[in-house]
Amino acid sequence: MRHLRPAAPRVVLLLAVAVVASGCSTRRPAAATAPAPVVAPPTEDVEALIERGCFRCLEQALATAEERRLPQLAVEAAALLTLRATELGMPADTWMARARTLAADDSTWTLYLEIVAAIPPDPLRGVREDLLFETQGRSRARSMLPLWREALSAGAMPSRFRQYLDLTLVCTVDTPQARDRELARLVAGLQDVPLLHYRAGICSGVYAAQLTALRSREPDFVDADYALGRYALEGDTPDPDEAMRRFQSAAAAFPSSTALPTTIGNLYQSWEEWARALAAYDSALALLPTHPDARIGRVVGLSHLERHEDAIETATRLIDGGRWYLGQAFYWRAWNRYNLADYAAARLDADRTRTLMVNSAVFVLSGLIEWRFRRLEKAESEFQEAITMDFGQCAAAFYLGAVRSERAKGPEAIAAFNQARQCYDLTIAVWRKRLADVIAGPGSPEAKARDMARYERRIAENQAKRTQAVTAMEELKKVQSVK
Repeated sequence: MRHLRPAAPRVVLLLAVAVVASGCSTRRPAAATAPAPVVAPPTEDVEALIERGCFRCLEQALATAEERRLPQLAVEAAALLTLRATELGMPADTWMARARTLAADDSTWTLYLEIVAAIPPDPLRGVREDLLFETQGRSRARSMLPLWREALSAGAMPSRFRQYLDLTLVCTVDTPQARDRELARLVAGLQDVPLLHYRAGICSGVYAAQLTALRSREPDFVDADYALGRYALEGDTPDPDEAMRRFQSAAAAFPSSTALPTTIGNLYQSWEEWARALAAYDSALALLPTHPDARIGRVVGLSHLERHEDAIETATRLIDGGRWYLGQAFYWRAWNRYNLADYAAARLDADRTRTLMVNSAVFVLSGLIEWRFRRLEKAESEFQEAITMDFGQCAAAFYLGAVRSERAKGPEAIAAFNQARQCYDLTIAVWRKRLADVIAGPGSPEAKARDMARYERRIAENQAKRTQAVTAMEELKKVQSVK
């Protein structure tokens, strides 16, 4: 019996090679994969938001541009937000920082951002440099204006942005005479872009109707209410209630603005609604404790509310700041100290006031302080100076009569009391005319009631003082007749 022998190793190896070779001969090379085409992110919606131009639109444009990595549009939106915050009296530093960060690798933005940074803030923003620095900044901007405007006429940035910046320069840096003429030329050539019509509209009340129409078409354009409120206070038939409605609308939309509550406080102060004015000023001071306009407004409101200690404390803070409204701050601190019978401190403040500002009210207060110190000759001189400065200073004439009476200067005292009577007669006639105009004129019932109450109060106050002057004059005449 024959045994089967295993195949020789060489035969096995040959078979294996054959099998492998057979497999390789049927395999096909893999086809090369083509790279996917790069799709540029869409920009139309971002550009549409920028051209709509409302603050919320610009915020949305910036967020979308950053998300899609569209640096040019992102910088444009951030720069426009910087300008808009400046216009509305809001902090603009954060937007400016974002614009600079986004443009860090693009030198073409350098000049544009330099111009944006040079635009002065709203006057009631409350952030002010030293007067010298402010003057230097304005002077430099005016000197650079021709070069800047020439650069904007044909640059690399979108025309809407360059036009917006050009309008801003004309409205905030150019001289008033040149501004109106140049603004008219620029407006005539504007594209039909809400962003640009808004900027022209907030520059001058001449374009108030166009700004009102834009606000009506674009409900999100609450930004326009600040300027429309200011325009409502202008012209032959101002509408302060419409102005207040606009200011409050804008303040609700832009709670970081310090200009808006200060503006509201100023309007309430003009209505002699001291408590509401004080609340508005306090809102501004909660955002910016050093706000000079809100501080002096607070001092005046507290003084009329007879909160003398609080008024003195606020005036002292303003004085310690050492820059703004120092004359008014010293005057009101003296006035409140006088009303607290702190005559020595009032005298010091009144003297300081006279080195900073001079008007008839300052001399009246100074005369009252001298009278309290029984320095009658000096008091008489101060009251006389107040009348010389302002013949309509009725209180000064009345006090002059009283001091002369104490000095036994009967005929001179009678003359002063008679002058006070005549002054009060004229003042009462003026207020009665204003009251009649309110009654016969336009205006909402609320506005009429408010103005009528204020004028009637003024008439009653002056009538009471007139009666005092006439009574004092008649008493002196009796004394003189006996002599």
